[in-house]
Amino acid sequence: MPTISKLQAEAMSLSLRTRALFRGSLHELWVPPRHQIPFLDGLRAIAVLLVINEHFNASFTALYGQNLYSRIPFVADGWMGVDLFFVLSGFFIGSQLWKELRRENSVSIGRFILRRGLRIWPLYFFMFFAILLIYWRGAAANHYGWADLFFVSNYFGHRILVGAWSLSTEEQFYIVTPVLLYFFASGRKQRTIRAVLWTLLLLIAAMRAAIWIHRTGHFFSHSTALFQDLYSPFHTHCDGLIMGLILSNLWVSRHERAVAGRWKSYALAAGGLVVFIALRQLQYEVLIFAGLALFFGSLVWFGLNSGVRWFQSRLFYWLSRLSFGMYLNHAYMRKGVLAMMRHAPFLKPASIVSQLSGTVLLTAVSAAVALVTFCLVEHPFLNLRAKVLGTSREAKAAPLAR
Repeated sequence: MPTISKLQAEAMSLSLRTRALFRGSLHELWVPPRHQIPFLDGLRAIAVLLVINEHFNASFTALYGQNLYSRIPFVADGWMGVDLFFVLSGFFIGSQLWKELRRENSVSIGRFILRRGLRIWPLYFFMFFAILLIYWRGAAANHYGWADLFFVSNYFGHRILVGAWSLSTEEQFYIVTPVLLYFFASGRKQRTIRAVLWTLLLLIAAMRAAIWIHRTGHFFSHSTALFQDLYSPFHTHCDGLIMGLILSNLWVSRHERAVAGRWKSYALAAGGLVVFIALRQLQYEVLIFAGLALFFGSLVWFGLNSGVRWFQSRLFYWLSRLSFGMYLNHAYMRKGVLAMMRHAPFLKPASIVSQLSGTVLLTAVSAAVALVTFCLVEHPFLNLRAKVLGTSREAKAAPLAR
C-alpha cells in the first residue's frame, strides 16, 4: 500500500503537471501567432456570436413571444453565422491544401485528414460522450446520436449534439476536397481550377432550384419545410465552403496578379452586400446560401486586401480561438440562463433588457466553459499534432469553422 508521503508526492506531481498544462494553454490564447489576421478573427467571433444570439433568441421568444430586438435580422437569422463559418473554414483549409499542391504538385490525403482530425475530433467526441451520459434518455430517443458519431447527421438526423449537422458537413468537405484535388488538380493551371469551382458554385444553386421546382411546381413559391430539407445536406448547402476554396486559391496565388487595393476592396464588399440582398429578395429559400457565400466571401477578401485595422482587440482573438468550444457547448446552458433571468432582481423577465442580459451572460458562461475544455482537451491534442506532424503554431491557431 502506498505511503502517505508517496501519495502526497504523486498529488503534488499531478498538480504541477495540471498547472503547466493550463499555463501553456493560456499562453497560447494570450499571445497571437505572428501571421494571425485580426480581421478574420473578428469575423469568426461575429459568427459564433450570431449563432449564440439566434439560439438564445429562439428559446426566449418561445417563452415570452417576439419583441423589437428579436425581429432584428442578425438576431432572428443568426443561423447565417454558420455560413460565415463555412467561408472561413473553406478559406483556411483551402490555403493549406493549395500551398501543399503548389509545393509538392500533390496533396497527402491521410496527413490532411489526420491534421484535421486531431483538431476537431478530441473536443467533438468529448462533448458527444458527455451529452450522451448527461442526457441519456433524450439520447435514447434519438438512437443515441449514431449519426453524430459517424458525421452523417446532416443527412440522417438522430443527433444529440446541437450543431452537429454543420460539423458533419465540414467533415465530409475535409474528405471530398483533398481527394478531388489529389486526382484532378495536379498539374492544372490555377485559373482552370478556379473556373471549375465557380461553375460548381453555380451548379449547387441550380440543383437547389431544380429540387425546388420539382417539389413545389414553381421557382418563386415558398415552403418552410422544404427549406429545412435543403438546409442540412452537404450537397445543397456547401456554397460557403466552395467560396472559401476560391478565395484561398486566389490568396495563395496572389503574387501572380495585382492584389486589390483598399478602395476596390470596399467596392467589392459593398457589391457583395447588394448581390446578397438582391438574391435574398429574388428567391429566399433557393438563393440565400449563394448570396451569403458571395457576401461573406467579399468580406473575407476585403479583410485580406484592404489593410484596415479593425478587430485589433485581443477579445476577438480569444473568442476566435474559443469559438469551436462555444459553438458546441452554449446550447446546453440556455435553460439555466433563462431561469436566472426569470428570477433576476430589477429585471422584467419578458423585457428586451432581460433578453440582452441573458445573451451576454450565455456568451460569457459559454466562453468560460470553452476555456476549460480548450486547456484540458483541445490544446493537448494540438501539441500532439505538432509533435506527430510537425505543425507550426500558425497552423495550430488557424481558425476552424465552429
